[in-house]
Amino acid sequence: MATIQSVGSLQTSPRASSWGSAGSGSLSLYAGRSLTYELIYRTQPNVRTVIDFIARNIAQLGLHVFRRVSNTDRVRLTDHELATWIEKPNPATTRYRLIESLLCDLGIHFNAYWLKVPARDRLHLVRLLPEHMRVEGGLLPDRFVWTNADGKIQELAPTDVVYFNGFNPTNPLMGISPLETLRRILAEEAAAGAYRENYWGNAGRFEGVIERPVNAPRWNPTQKQDWRTQWQGSFGTGGTRAGQIAILEDGMQFKQASFSAKDAEYLSSRKLTREECAAAYHVPLPMVGILEHATFSNIKEQHKQLYQDCLGPWLEMIVSEIERQLLPEARDTANVYVEFNIADKMKGSFEEQAASLHALVGRPIMTANEGRARLNLPRIDDPEADQLAPQQGGPAQLPSAPEPLALSPAPPEADALAAVVDRARARQSGRLAKLHPAERLDVFVSHLPRWSRELADDLRPLLGDEAEHYAALVNAHTLARLKAEADHAA
Repeated sequence: MATIQSVGSLQTSPRASSWGSAGSGSLSLYAGRSLTYELIYRTQPNVRTVIDFIARNIAQLGLHVFRRVSNTDRVRLTDHELATWIEKPNPATTRYRLIESLLCDLGIHFNAYWLKVPARDRLHLVRLLPEHMRVEGGLLPDRFVWTNADGKIQELAPTDVVYFNGFNPTNPLMGISPLETLRRILAEEAAAGAYRENYWGNAGRFEGVIERPVNAPRWNPTQKQDWRTQWQGSFGTGGTRAGQIAILEDGMQFKQASFSAKDAEYLSSRKLTREECAAAYHVPLPMVGILEHATFSNIKEQHKQLYQDCLGPWLEMIVSEIERQLLPEARDTANVYVEFNIADKMKGSFEEQAASLHALVGRPIMTANEGRARLNLPRIDDPEADQLAPQQGGPAQLPSAPEPLALSPAPPEADALAAVVDRARARQSGRLAKLHPAERLDVFVSHLPRWSRELADDLRPLLGDEAEHYAALVNAHTLARLKAEADHAA
Protein backbone atom coordinates (compact mmCIF):
# COMPACT_ATOMS: atom_id res chain seq x y z
CA MET A 1 0.00 0.00 0.00
CA ALA A 2 1.39 3.39 -0.98
CA THR A 3 2.32 5.78 1.81
CA ILE A 4 1.29 8.98 0.03
CA GLN A 5 -2.12 8.91 -1.57
CA SER A 6 -2.22 12.10 -3.65
CA VAL A 7 0.04 14.35 -5.66
CA GLY A 8 -1.60 17.35 -4.02
CA SER A 9 -0.04 16.62 -0.64
CA LEU A 10 3.41 16.54 -2.29
CA GLN A 11 2.89 19.93 -3.84
CA THR A 12 2.34 21.50 -0.42
CA SER A 13 5.80 20.39 0.78
CA PRO A 14 8.25 23.21 1.60
CA ARG A 15 11.40 23.73 -0.42
CA ALA A 16 14.05 21.03 -0.32
CA SER A 17 16.55 23.39 1.36
CA SER A 18 14.54 23.10 4.61
CA TRP A 19 14.64 19.32 4.65
CA GLY A 20 16.92 17.27 6.89
CA SER A 21 19.50 14.91 5.42
CA ALA A 22 19.27 11.18 5.96
CA GLY A 23 22.09 9.85 3.82
CA SER A 24 24.04 12.58 2.05
CA GLY A 25 27.59 11.64 1.05
CA SER A 26 30.61 13.91 1.23
CA LEU A 27 34.28 13.89 0.27
CA SER A 28 37.20 14.94 2.46
CA LEU A 29 39.38 17.06 0.19
CA TYR A 30 42.26 19.07 1.68
CA ALA A 31 43.22 20.93 4.86
CA GLY A 32 40.29 19.39 6.72
CA ARG A 33 37.82 20.71 4.14
CA SER A 34 35.01 18.45 2.95
CA LEU A 35 32.26 18.93 0.38
CA THR A 36 29.00 17.07 -0.12
CA TYR A 37 28.38 15.31 -3.41
CA GLU A 38 25.85 17.99 -4.32
CA LEU A 39 28.34 20.81 -3.72
CA ILE A 40 31.00 19.02 -5.76
CA TYR A 41 28.54 18.76 -8.66
CA ARG A 42 27.72 22.45 -8.24
CA THR A 43 31.31 23.74 -7.98
CA GLN A 44 33.39 21.32 -10.08
CA PRO A 45 32.80 22.14 -13.78
CA ASN A 46 34.46 18.96 -15.06
CA VAL A 47 32.22 16.73 -12.94
CA ARG A 48 29.09 18.55 -14.04
CA THR A 49 30.13 18.51 -17.70
CA VAL A 50 30.47 14.73 -17.78
CA ILE A 51 27.37 13.95 -15.70
CA ASP A 52 25.18 16.38 -17.64
CA PHE A 53 26.46 14.95 -20.91
CA ILE A 54 25.32 11.45 -19.94
CA ALA A 55 22.02 12.64 -18.47
CA ARG A 56 21.02 14.84 -21.39
CA ASN A 57 21.91 12.32 -24.10
CA ILE A 58 19.93 9.54 -22.44
CA ALA A 59 16.97 11.78 -21.54
CA GLN A 60 16.81 12.82 -25.18
CA LEU A 61 16.07 9.25 -26.25
CA GLY A 62 12.48 8.11 -26.34
CA LEU A 63 11.52 5.24 -24.01
CA HIS A 64 9.07 3.03 -25.90
CA VAL A 65 6.92 0.11 -24.79
CA PHE A 66 6.57 -2.98 -27.03
CA ARG A 67 4.85 -6.35 -27.05
CA ARG A 68 6.80 -9.30 -28.39
CA VAL A 69 4.42 -11.12 -30.75
CA SER A 70 7.01 -13.59 -32.03
CA ASN A 71 10.76 -13.80 -32.54
CA THR A 72 10.40 -11.79 -35.74
CA ASP A 73 7.50 -9.52 -34.89
CA ARG A 74 6.76 -6.90 -32.27
CA VAL A 75 4.15 -4.18 -31.80
CA ARG A 76 4.69 -0.79 -30.17
CA LEU A 77 2.15 -0.06 -27.42
CA THR A 78 1.62 3.69 -27.39
CA ASP A 79 -1.44 3.52 -25.13
CA HIS A 80 -0.07 1.02 -22.59
CA GLU A 81 -0.25 2.04 -18.93
CA LEU A 82 3.54 1.90 -18.56
CA ALA A 83 4.01 4.17 -21.59
CA THR A 84 1.57 6.67 -20.04
CA TRP A 85 3.29 6.62 -16.64
CA ILE A 86 6.72 7.26 -18.19
CA GLU A 87 5.60 9.87 -20.71
CA LYS A 88 3.68 11.88 -18.08
CA PRO A 89 5.19 10.95 -14.69
CA ASN A 90 3.26 13.56 -12.69
CA PRO A 91 1.58 16.92 -13.31
CA ALA A 92 4.82 18.85 -12.67
CA THR A 93 7.35 16.63 -14.47
CA THR A 94 7.99 15.59 -18.07
CA ARG A 95 9.54 12.34 -19.22
CA TYR A 96 12.74 14.21 -20.16
CA ARG A 97 13.11 15.73 -16.69
CA LEU A 98 12.38 12.42 -14.98
CA ILE A 99 15.07 10.57 -16.94
CA GLU A 100 17.54 13.46 -16.73
CA SER A 101 17.23 13.69 -12.94
CA LEU A 102 17.51 9.89 -12.70
CA LEU A 103 20.84 9.88 -14.54
CA CYS A 104 22.14 12.87 -12.58
CA ASP A 105 21.31 11.11 -9.30
CA LEU A 106 23.05 7.97 -10.51
CA GLY A 107 26.06 9.94 -11.71
CA ILE A 108 26.41 11.79 -8.40
CA HIS A 109 25.25 9.22 -5.82
CA PHE A 110 24.97 5.98 -7.83
CA ASN A 111 21.55 5.70 -6.18
CA ALA A 112 18.21 7.04 -7.39
CA TYR A 113 14.60 6.74 -6.22
CA TRP A 114 11.14 7.21 -7.71
CA LEU A 115 8.11 7.22 -5.41
CA LYS A 116 5.01 5.45 -6.73
CA VAL A 117 1.99 7.62 -6.06
CA PRO A 118 -1.33 5.89 -6.86
CA ALA A 119 -4.01 8.21 -8.20
CA ARG A 120 -7.62 7.56 -9.10
CA ASP A 121 -7.01 6.21 -12.60
CA ARG A 122 -3.23 5.89 -12.94
CA LEU A 123 0.15 5.81 -11.21
CA HIS A 124 2.35 8.88 -10.74
CA LEU A 125 6.13 8.84 -10.39
CA VAL A 126 7.91 11.40 -8.21
CA ARG A 127 11.65 11.74 -7.73
CA LEU A 128 12.94 11.37 -4.17
CA LEU A 129 16.21 13.13 -3.35
CA PRO A 130 18.95 10.53 -2.68
CA GLU A 131 20.43 12.59 0.18
CA HIS A 132 17.13 12.20 2.04
CA MET A 133 16.95 8.42 1.60
CA ARG A 134 18.44 5.43 3.39
CA VAL A 135 18.02 1.77 2.48
CA GLU A 136 17.75 -0.80 5.25
CA GLY A 137 17.77 -4.56 5.08
CA GLY A 138 20.12 -7.48 4.66
CA LEU A 139 21.12 -8.82 1.29
CA LEU A 140 17.88 -7.39 -0.13
CA PRO A 141 16.12 -4.10 0.70
CA ASP A 142 13.63 -4.47 3.52
CA ARG A 143 12.46 -0.87 3.73
CA PHE A 144 13.36 2.64 2.64
CA VAL A 145 13.74 5.39 5.24
CA TRP A 146 12.82 8.85 3.99
CA THR A 147 13.27 12.15 5.82
CA ASN A 148 10.11 13.99 4.85
CA ALA A 149 9.35 17.71 4.55
CA ASP A 150 8.83 18.11 8.31
CA GLY A 151 12.16 16.52 9.15
CA LYS A 152 10.41 13.38 10.37
CA ILE A 153 11.55 9.91 9.45
CA GLN A 154 9.07 7.91 7.42
CA GLU A 155 9.37 4.29 6.33
CA LEU A 156 8.44 3.21 2.79
CA ALA A 157 7.85 -0.36 1.67
CA PRO A 158 9.94 -1.70 -1.25
CA THR A 159 6.76 -1.85 -3.36
CA ASP A 160 6.30 1.91 -2.93
CA VAL A 161 9.65 2.83 -4.49
CA VAL A 162 11.38 2.28 -7.82
CA TYR A 163 15.01 1.96 -6.77
CA PHE A 164 18.09 2.25 -8.99
CA ASN A 165 21.48 1.55 -7.46
CA GLY A 166 25.01 0.79 -8.54
CA PHE A 167 27.66 -1.55 -7.21
CA ASN A 168 29.27 -1.26 -3.79
CA PRO A 169 31.79 -3.91 -2.67
CA THR A 170 30.80 -3.58 1.00
CA ASN A 171 27.09 -2.71 0.84
CA PRO A 172 24.69 -4.61 -1.44
CA LEU A 173 21.91 -2.08 -0.85
CA MET A 174 23.44 1.27 -1.81
CA GLY A 175 25.87 2.04 -4.63
CA ILE A 176 29.17 3.81 -4.07
CA SER A 177 29.46 7.15 -5.84
CA PRO A 178 32.01 7.49 -8.69
CA LEU A 179 33.03 10.74 -6.98
CA GLU A 180 34.66 8.66 -4.26
CA THR A 181 37.03 7.20 -6.83
CA LEU A 182 37.83 10.71 -8.10
CA ARG A 183 38.46 12.10 -4.61
CA ARG A 184 42.20 12.75 -4.95
CA ILE A 185 42.03 14.49 -8.30
CA LEU A 186 38.98 16.49 -7.22
CA ALA A 187 40.82 17.55 -4.06
CA GLU A 188 43.72 18.76 -6.21
CA GLU A 189 41.36 20.70 -8.47
CA ALA A 190 39.55 22.24 -5.47
CA ALA A 191 42.86 23.33 -3.92
CA ALA A 192 44.04 24.83 -7.21
CA GLY A 193 40.70 26.61 -7.62
CA ALA A 194 40.91 28.10 -4.13
CA TYR A 195 44.43 29.34 -4.84
CA ARG A 196 43.37 30.94 -8.15
CA GLU A 197 40.41 32.62 -6.49
CA ASN A 198 42.63 34.16 -3.82
CA TYR A 199 45.21 35.10 -6.43
CA TRP A 200 42.75 37.00 -8.63
CA GLY A 201 41.12 38.50 -5.56
CA ASN A 202 44.26 40.61 -5.34
CA ALA A 203 43.86 41.62 -9.00
CA GLY A 204 47.06 43.00 -10.60
CA ARG A 205 49.21 43.32 -7.50
CA PHE A 206 53.02 43.39 -7.60
CA GLU A 207 54.47 40.04 -6.56
CA GLY A 208 58.06 40.00 -5.37
CA VAL A 209 60.45 41.41 -2.75
CA ILE A 210 61.84 44.92 -2.12
CA GLU A 211 65.55 45.31 -1.44
CA ARG A 212 67.12 48.31 0.32
CA PRO A 213 70.75 49.38 -0.22
CA VAL A 214 73.30 47.85 2.12
CA ASN A 215 74.39 51.27 3.44
CA ALA A 216 70.83 52.51 4.03
CA PRO A 217 69.99 53.40 7.67
CA ARG A 218 68.47 50.52 9.54
CA TRP A 219 64.70 50.61 10.13
CA ASN A 220 63.25 49.90 13.49
CA PRO A 221 60.24 47.55 13.70
CA THR A 222 57.77 50.44 13.67
CA GLN A 223 59.25 51.96 10.49
CA LYS A 224 59.30 48.57 8.79
CA GLN A 225 55.65 47.94 9.63
CA ASP A 226 54.64 51.43 8.48
CA TRP A 227 56.32 50.87 5.11
CA ARG A 228 54.65 47.45 4.72
CA THR A 229 51.24 48.94 5.52
CA GLN A 230 51.69 51.74 2.99
CA TRP A 231 52.86 49.37 0.28
CA GLN A 232 50.06 46.86 0.83
CA GLY A 233 47.50 49.63 0.94
CA SER A 234 48.63 51.04 -2.39
CA PHE A 235 49.72 48.01 -4.40
CA GLY A 236 48.87 44.81 -2.53
CA THR A 237 45.07 44.72 -2.47
CA GLY A 238 44.39 45.13 -6.21
CA GLY A 239 40.83 46.10 -7.11
CA THR A 240 40.50 49.68 -8.28
CA ARG A 241 44.22 50.31 -7.60
CA ALA A 242 45.41 47.66 -10.04
CA GLY A 243 48.05 48.90 -12.47
CA GLN A 244 49.26 51.90 -10.43
CA ILE A 245 52.93 52.83 -10.73
CA ALA A 246 55.06 52.08 -7.69
CA ILE A 247 57.58 54.76 -6.59
CA LEU A 248 60.52 53.54 -4.53
CA GLU A 249 62.97 55.66 -2.56
CA ASP A 250 66.33 55.44 -0.79
CA GLY A 251 67.82 53.33 -3.60
CA MET A 252 65.29 50.53 -3.15
CA GLN A 253 64.89 47.84 -5.86
CA PHE A 254 61.91 45.65 -6.64
CA LYS A 255 62.58 42.05 -7.72
CA GLN A 256 59.58 40.31 -9.22
CA ALA A 257 58.70 36.73 -8.19
CA SER A 258 55.40 35.99 -9.88
CA PHE A 259 53.28 32.86 -10.32
CA SER A 260 53.92 31.00 -13.61
CA ALA A 261 51.00 29.03 -14.98
CA LYS A 262 53.43 27.11 -17.20
CA ASP A 263 55.77 26.15 -14.35
CA ALA A 264 52.85 25.06 -12.18
CA GLU A 265 51.37 23.05 -15.12
CA TYR A 266 48.06 24.72 -14.41
CA LEU A 267 46.50 24.14 -17.84
CA SER A 268 47.71 20.53 -17.98
CA SER A 269 46.24 19.80 -14.57
CA ARG A 270 42.85 21.22 -15.57
CA LYS A 271 42.78 19.05 -18.70
CA LEU A 272 43.87 16.02 -16.68
CA THR A 273 40.94 16.53 -14.30
CA ARG A 274 38.44 16.48 -17.15
CA GLU A 275 40.11 13.44 -18.71
CA GLU A 276 39.97 11.54 -15.43
CA CYS A 277 36.32 12.48 -14.87
CA ALA A 278 35.41 11.35 -18.38
CA ALA A 279 37.32 8.09 -17.92
CA ALA A 280 35.57 7.39 -14.60
CA TYR A 281 32.21 7.61 -16.40
CA HIS A 282 33.49 5.85 -19.56
CA VAL A 283 32.76 8.84 -21.83
CA PRO A 284 34.90 9.30 -25.00
CA LEU A 285 37.13 12.35 -24.57
CA PRO A 286 36.01 14.23 -27.74
CA MET A 287 32.43 14.15 -26.42
CA VAL A 288 33.41 16.44 -23.51
CA GLY A 289 35.51 18.90 -25.50
CA ILE A 290 38.98 17.26 -25.49
CA LEU A 291 39.77 17.37 -29.21
CA GLU A 292 43.57 16.98 -29.42
CA HIS A 293 43.38 13.64 -31.24
CA ALA A 294 39.94 14.05 -32.80
CA THR A 295 39.44 13.68 -36.55
CA PHE A 296 36.34 13.62 -38.71
CA SER A 297 36.45 9.84 -39.11
CA ASN A 298 37.13 8.87 -35.50
CA ILE A 299 34.51 11.32 -34.22
CA LYS A 300 31.89 9.41 -36.21
CA GLU A 301 33.12 6.09 -34.85
CA GLN A 302 33.17 7.42 -31.30
CA HIS A 303 29.59 8.63 -31.76
CA LYS A 304 28.65 5.00 -32.45
CA GLN A 305 30.73 3.87 -29.48
CA LEU A 306 28.89 6.37 -27.30
CA TYR A 307 25.53 4.60 -27.63
CA GLN A 308 27.00 1.09 -27.73
CA ASP A 309 29.75 0.99 -25.10
CA CYS A 310 29.34 4.19 -23.04
CA LEU A 311 25.60 4.76 -22.69
CA GLY A 312 24.56 1.18 -23.51
CA PRO A 313 25.13 -0.20 -19.97
CA TRP A 314 23.24 2.74 -18.43
CA LEU A 315 20.31 2.10 -20.78
CA GLU A 316 20.25 -1.61 -19.99
CA MET A 317 20.28 -0.97 -16.23
CA ILE A 318 17.38 1.51 -16.44
CA VAL A 319 15.28 -0.71 -18.70
CA SER A 320 15.84 -3.76 -16.48
CA GLU A 321 14.79 -1.95 -13.30
CA ILE A 322 11.70 -0.45 -14.93
CA GLU A 323 10.61 -3.88 -16.16
CA ARG A 324 11.30 -5.43 -12.74
CA GLN A 325 9.78 -2.81 -10.45
CA LEU A 326 7.34 -0.72 -12.49
CA LEU A 327 5.90 -3.02 -15.17
CA PRO A 328 4.24 -5.39 -12.60
CA GLU A 329 2.07 -2.45 -11.48
CA ALA A 330 0.34 -2.50 -14.90
CA ARG A 331 -2.66 -4.70 -15.69
CA ASP A 332 -1.21 -5.90 -19.00
CA THR A 333 2.25 -7.48 -18.67
CA ALA A 334 2.18 -10.39 -21.14
CA ASN A 335 5.31 -10.25 -23.34
CA VAL A 336 5.62 -6.50 -22.68
CA TYR A 337 9.04 -4.87 -22.53
CA VAL A 338 10.57 -1.38 -22.78
CA GLU A 339 13.39 -0.14 -24.94
CA PHE A 340 15.16 3.15 -25.54
CA ASN A 341 14.88 4.47 -29.09
CA ILE A 342 18.55 4.29 -30.07
CA ALA A 343 17.74 3.68 -33.75
CA ASP A 344 17.22 7.40 -34.42
CA LYS A 345 20.71 8.11 -33.10
CA MET A 346 22.43 5.30 -35.01
CA LYS A 347 20.85 5.52 -38.46
CA GLY A 348 23.36 8.05 -39.81
CA SER A 349 22.92 11.28 -41.72
CA PHE A 350 20.14 11.91 -44.21
CA GLU A 351 22.58 11.50 -47.12
CA GLU A 352 23.81 8.13 -45.82
CA GLN A 353 20.25 6.89 -45.31
CA ALA A 354 19.21 8.04 -48.78
CA ALA A 355 22.20 6.30 -50.42
CA SER A 356 21.57 3.04 -48.57
CA LEU A 357 17.84 3.03 -49.35
CA HIS A 358 18.46 3.81 -53.02
CA ALA A 359 20.93 0.95 -53.28
CA LEU A 360 18.56 -1.47 -51.53
CA VAL A 361 15.36 -0.45 -53.29
CA GLY A 362 16.67 0.64 -56.68
CA ARG A 363 13.85 3.13 -57.19
CA PRO A 364 12.44 6.31 -55.60
CA ILE A 365 10.79 5.84 -52.21
CA MET A 366 8.86 9.14 -52.14
CA THR A 367 6.35 10.78 -54.42
CA ALA A 368 6.76 14.34 -55.63
CA ASN A 369 4.17 15.64 -53.17
CA GLU A 370 5.80 13.78 -50.27
CA GLY A 371 9.09 15.40 -51.16
CA ARG A 372 7.48 18.84 -51.37
CA ALA A 373 5.90 18.30 -47.95
CA ARG A 374 9.36 17.70 -46.43
CA LEU A 375 10.38 21.10 -47.81
CA ASN A 376 7.18 22.77 -46.52
CA LEU A 377 5.99 23.46 -50.07
CA PRO A 378 2.32 23.17 -51.17
CA ARG A 379 1.19 20.02 -52.92
CA ILE A 380 0.70 19.85 -56.69
CA ASP A 381 -2.75 18.97 -58.04
CA ASP A 382 -1.41 16.42 -60.50
CA PRO A 383 -2.22 12.69 -60.31
CA GLU A 384 1.39 11.82 -61.25
CA ALA A 385 2.67 13.83 -58.25
CA ASP A 386 1.13 11.21 -55.94
CA GLN A 387 2.67 8.25 -57.75
CA LEU A 388 6.17 6.82 -57.66
CA ALA A 389 8.16 7.20 -60.85
CA PRO A 390 10.32 4.05 -61.16
CA GLN A 391 12.73 5.60 -63.65
CA GLN A 392 13.08 8.94 -61.86
CA GLY A 393 16.02 8.08 -59.62
CA GLY A 394 17.47 5.17 -61.59
CA PRO A 395 16.36 1.94 -63.25
CA ALA A 396 13.73 -0.12 -61.45
CA GLN A 397 15.76 -3.28 -62.16
CA LEU A 398 19.51 -3.37 -61.96
CA PRO A 399 21.25 -3.98 -65.30
CA SER A 400 23.77 -6.76 -65.67
CA ALA A 401 26.66 -4.42 -66.48
CA PRO A 402 27.42 -0.73 -65.94
CA GLU A 403 25.97 1.55 -68.56
CA PRO A 404 28.10 4.28 -70.18
CA LEU A 405 25.74 6.96 -68.78
CA ALA A 406 26.03 8.83 -72.07
CA LEU A 407 29.60 9.80 -71.18
CA SER A 408 31.23 8.13 -74.20
CA PRO A 409 34.78 8.37 -72.86
CA ALA A 410 37.64 8.08 -75.29
CA PRO A 411 39.40 4.68 -75.33
CA PRO A 412 42.24 5.79 -73.00
CA GLU A 413 39.68 7.21 -70.60
CA ALA A 414 37.59 4.04 -70.81
CA ASP A 415 40.63 1.96 -69.90
CA ALA A 416 41.39 4.24 -66.95
CA LEU A 417 37.75 4.05 -65.84
CA ALA A 418 37.79 0.25 -65.93
CA ALA A 419 41.04 0.19 -63.97
CA VAL A 420 39.58 2.37 -61.19
CA VAL A 421 36.46 0.20 -60.96
CA ASP A 422 38.53 -2.99 -60.91
CA ARG A 423 40.68 -1.70 -58.04
CA ALA A 424 37.58 -0.74 -56.03
CA ARG A 425 36.00 -4.16 -56.57
CA ALA A 426 39.26 -5.85 -55.62
CA ARG A 427 39.27 -3.98 -52.30
CA GLN A 428 35.67 -4.95 -51.65
CA SER A 429 36.26 -8.58 -52.59
CA GLY A 430 39.28 -8.77 -50.27
CA ARG A 431 37.13 -7.56 -47.40
CA LEU A 432 34.16 -9.81 -48.18
CA ALA A 433 36.12 -12.97 -49.02
CA LYS A 434 36.78 -13.54 -45.31
CA LEU A 435 33.05 -13.83 -44.62
CA HIS A 436 30.44 -16.50 -45.22
CA PRO A 437 28.38 -15.83 -48.39
CA ALA A 438 25.23 -15.39 -46.27
CA GLU A 439 26.94 -12.60 -44.27
CA ARG A 440 28.46 -10.66 -47.16
CA LEU A 441 25.27 -8.82 -48.12
CA ASP A 442 24.76 -7.27 -44.65
CA VAL A 443 28.41 -6.25 -44.37
CA PHE A 444 28.37 -4.73 -47.86
CA VAL A 445 25.23 -2.72 -47.06
CA SER A 446 26.71 -1.42 -43.79
CA HIS A 447 29.84 -0.20 -45.66
CA LEU A 448 28.00 0.94 -48.79
CA PRO A 449 28.04 4.73 -48.10
CA ARG A 450 31.79 4.67 -47.47
CA TRP A 451 32.58 2.51 -50.50
CA SER A 452 30.42 4.66 -52.77
CA ARG A 453 32.13 7.79 -51.46
CA GLU A 454 35.62 6.33 -51.96
CA LEU A 455 34.85 5.13 -55.49
CA ALA A 456 33.33 8.50 -56.39
CA ASP A 457 36.50 10.25 -55.18
CA ASP A 458 38.61 7.97 -57.39
CA LEU A 459 36.34 8.52 -60.40
CA ARG A 460 35.98 12.29 -60.05
CA PRO A 461 39.16 13.17 -62.03
CA LEU A 462 37.74 11.16 -64.95
CA LEU A 463 33.99 11.78 -64.72
CA GLY A 464 33.59 15.07 -62.85
CA ASP A 465 30.05 15.60 -61.59
CA GLU A 466 28.93 12.17 -62.87
CA ALA A 467 31.33 10.34 -60.52
CA GLU A 468 28.83 9.84 -57.69
CA HIS A 469 26.12 8.56 -60.04
CA TYR A 470 28.48 6.12 -61.71
CA ALA A 471 29.87 4.92 -58.34
CA ALA A 472 26.34 4.24 -57.07
CA LEU A 473 25.55 2.27 -60.23
CA VAL A 474 28.70 0.14 -59.94
CA ASN A 475 28.02 -0.68 -56.31
CA ALA A 476 24.36 -1.40 -57.10
CA HIS A 477 25.53 -4.13 -59.49
CA THR A 478 27.73 -5.59 -56.76
CA LEU A 479 24.79 -5.45 -54.35
CA ALA A 480 22.58 -7.41 -56.78
CA ARG A 481 25.26 -10.07 -57.17
CA LEU A 482 25.71 -10.44 -53.42
CA LYS A 483 21.95 -10.69 -52.93
CA ALA A 484 21.82 -13.54 -55.45
CA GLU A 485 24.68 -15.28 -53.64
CA ALA A 486 22.94 -14.89 -50.29
CA ASP A 487 19.70 -16.34 -51.70
CA HIS A 488 21.63 -19.26 -53.13
CA ALA A 489 23.43 -19.86 -49.81
CA ALA A 490 20.11 -19.82 -47.95
